[in-house]
Amino acid sequence: MDKNAIMTFFSQLSLSHWLLVVFLPGATGFFVYFWKYLKAQFRFGRNLKRNVYFLKTSEAKKLSVEKNTLAQLKLFNLDPEIKDIAENLKELQLFKKQAVYIVGYDAKYDKYKELFDRARPANIPILILANPGEITSREHWNIFNGYIYCDVANSANRTGIILMGMMQIVPRHMGR
Repeated sequence: MDKNAIMTFFSQLSLSHWLLVVFLPGATGFFVYFWKYLKAQFRFGRNLKRNVYFLKTSEAKKLSVEKNTLAQLKLFNLDPEIKDIAENLKELQLFKKQAVYIVGYDAKYDKYKELFDRARPANIPILILANPGEITSREHWNIFNGYIYCDVANSANRTGIILMGMMQIVPRHMGR
């Protein structure tokens, strides 16, 4: 087709054709995109209300630096205490279902599978804090990679960045 034939075709279209062929599909696409954007922003806002619990698995990981860094952001709902789950996980029963767990990594801790099994039904994100190269156990990596809402951070600043990303993608648990 030559250029003149295309221009002739468009000049002969009536207003109703323009509405049906150009405007409605474009407007529909825009509104679908805008609706998805709004849903994502509302999900992010709801997830910012989640309680953030710091869980230490040994005395080696104090987690106070990471907790203080996130407290300075004044964006997250942080629990005032750093909970100790080194001996048992029964304390997790007292936590709200709408939560985020930030766990200090310890290679000798043997309850990661149980921790993840408790978090999975409620879609609770878990953030593992470990030094670079500290996680050497293949079993631990398999547990961490087997849960879609788990990530590993190695610094206090990275913790905040990952936590923001998690808040944008985690769906709301309906069981409250």
